[in-house]
Amino acid sequence: MFAKLKKKVNTLPFFAQLLNNGEDSTKDMNPVKYINNLKDLDKEIAYVDERGKISDDELRQALSEFCYIVDNPLPKDPYSQEYHNAQMQLYLNISGRNEYSIANEHSPFDFKVLRDMPFPYCTKSPNTVGNQLIAQGFLIRTMNLAPDSQVVEFGPGWGNTTLHLAQMGYKLTAVDCENSFLDLIKYRTQNLSNQVKIVNEDMLEFTANVKYDAAVFFECFHHCANHLQLLKNLHNLIKDEGLIAFAAEPVADFPFPWGLRLDGMSIWSIRKFGWLENGFDTSYFMRTLLMLGWTPKRYRSDDSPLADVIIAKKSNMYYQPSEITLPPDECRTWASEETDSNLKLRFIGAKSTITCASNINAKFAEFCISNYAPFDLDVKITTGSSVQSVYVPKYSSQGLYKIPILEWNGKITIASKTWQPSKVLRNSDTRELGVAIHYFRFIN
Repeated sequence: MFAKLKKKVNTLPFFAQLLNNGEDSTKDMNPVKYINNLKDLDKEIAYVDERGKISDDELRQALSEFCYIVDNPLPKDPYSQEYHNAQMQLYLNISGRNEYSIANEHSPFDFKVLRDMPFPYCTKSPNTVGNQLIAQGFLIRTMNLAPDSQVVEFGPGWGNTTLHLAQMGYKLTAVDCENSFLDLIKYRTQNLSNQVKIVNEDMLEFTANVKYDAAVFFECFHHCANHLQLLKNLHNLIKDEGLIAFAAEPVADFPFPWGLRLDGMSIWSIRKFGWLENGFDTSYFMRTLLMLGWTPKRYRSDDSPLADVIIAKKSNMYYQPSEITLPPDECRTWASEETDSNLKLRFIGAKSTITCASNINAKFAEFCISNYAPFDLDVKITTGSSVQSVYVPKYSSQGLYKIPILEWNGKITIASKTWQPSKVLRNSDTRELGVAIHYFRFIN
């Protein structure tokens, strides 16, 4: 059984994506075959399986050489039931199943054969093993959890990340819908003094009497049948200062907000095993986290295509733009960040937007603003339907400006005249800058 990898994504027509093996996509790459019917898809899967008998690397190469294409227009609102239904119908059409249930995620394997050489070691591929280990280490380093933290890991699968975290002394709960994986985790952790709590349950159904310092998803969040509900559920599971870690998940430049990935690896997994293989456009994913009360920040490493982690923390009605990875379409409305990360601020452009939690119930938003321009600036701030102009003197630092909120719609907009330091100060800074927003918070 082969794990489902998130690769480097190239956008293709008709909602199709080609995922490569994390290597140079221009080198020794065969032309991509486009398949648009199930008969040809089944033939391609049979061919892929034959190549898989040679080696895991050969299997992955074969899966990178084709993708499935559909030409079905999607409903416009990605948060609507209509959109969800359209994606699930596409899943049913491709998988050949009558319905989707958590039983479709069943992943049988030979326990006696793989208990001492689970994935990725069973592939015997230095590339696959190396990428997995780098990604797991990058996740652990990025989370930077305090000793003895309480951690819930969803979809632990083979238990590799579970084992690393347990050996570090974290108090770990492993939640998986697949009993065979949980049996494997029990076997692999049975001699540890720090025992792992095992829960056989769907991640959507999981509840607990304790709150966790972290929830971890490594290559599994995209299997959730209702990701919006899961993100809401996590508010009750995570401490106010806790975090969610999404590691090696397919969050990329997709031509749809969210839905089935149609690259070779994903379509093979959907058709052959019945697994749900969703992908998320970056702007959609980041905006959704912000809307649901989380503030995301993304971390990547060039050492592995899987070393890609999004850390989401509860906003708690406080936003520091320099510490948030904004949706790309919103990020483009802001000026370039400071090269010195210690400054922890971000200048705005002529008009900048940021999505916030949609359920905020506050009377005011308070902004901490600096104006480093050699002249005064008038700044227009919009909070819901409330629009107010504030006067920010030249060379002023970290002034506080309180703006009333009316008819909150989840959006903050800040507009300011801009200036170029290269023209005004005669230096090499060619950015177009407005004021600097250190933070803003919601208060009553």
